[in-house]
Amino acid sequence: MSAEATMSAEETAVPADPGSARWWAERSVADRRRRPRAGGLSTERIVETSLEVLREEGLEALTVRSVAERLGTSNASLYRHIASRDELIALIADHVMGDIRLKRTGRGWRVDVEALMLEMRRVILSQPLPPSAGRSQSGSGPNMLRLVEFALTLFREAGLTDRQAVYTTITMIEFVGGSTSIRRSPAGRGSNGVAGAAGAAGLRQLLDGLPADDFPALGAAGNLYTAASADDVFTHGMALFLDGVTSQLPGSQ
Repeated sequence: MSAEATMSAEETAVPADPGSARWWAERSVADRRRRPRAGGLSTERIVETSLEVLREEGLEALTVRSVAERLGTSNASLYRHIASRDELIALIADHVMGDIRLKRTGRGWRVDVEALMLEMRRVILSQPLPPSAGRSQSGSGPNMLRLVEFALTLFREAGLTDRQAVYTTITMIEFVGGSTSIRRSPAGRGSNGVAGAAGAAGLRQLLDGLPADDFPALGAAGNLYTAASADDVFTHGMALFLDGVTSQLPGSQ
């Protein structure tokens, strides 16, 4: 059944939110109908130019006007392809996910999933969009769906049921996305612990002032808590996740 046939008149009367599943479905239909002339505007050119603006001038500078100026075209011409800044962000968010290399290691499902999680983290940490924009608008694009397809395949081949594979894939994506968002946050846990050395010192000062009887565990392990690096925490969390997947496999009990 075509995308057009599955949408009611009521649904199509309200514009789809950029980055939503319906928006991607409608955009896919429009792209198939579009016949760009040689050397003319294309979604690929628009996204690449938007990334240039984003990397060189930051998110605040990313507008339809700034992209049109850099492309040497009019706002009206660009609006035939992109309706808003939010659409630019949605396209960029999914484009970045296309940098994730989906490869088999030849060493079994667990090593394959670990490699995928590390690759996801590498790309998300290096992308130019802020965490909130990247995560909220990259869930249903073609590159994200290819990642989901790859992960589902790995988990199904490992022996999980379809239901288990779906929930495990979602959990994996949420874990990697959440941990990288925290890592990218100015107040997040950095490579040297909580917000770097200064943050760790401040937290240590706070912990030292807490009533020892009320916080005995933090009193005993607070130094480890403040010093734990984001990389080490991610590696630990990934191992716990993979151990949990292993416990669901047939014959694991």
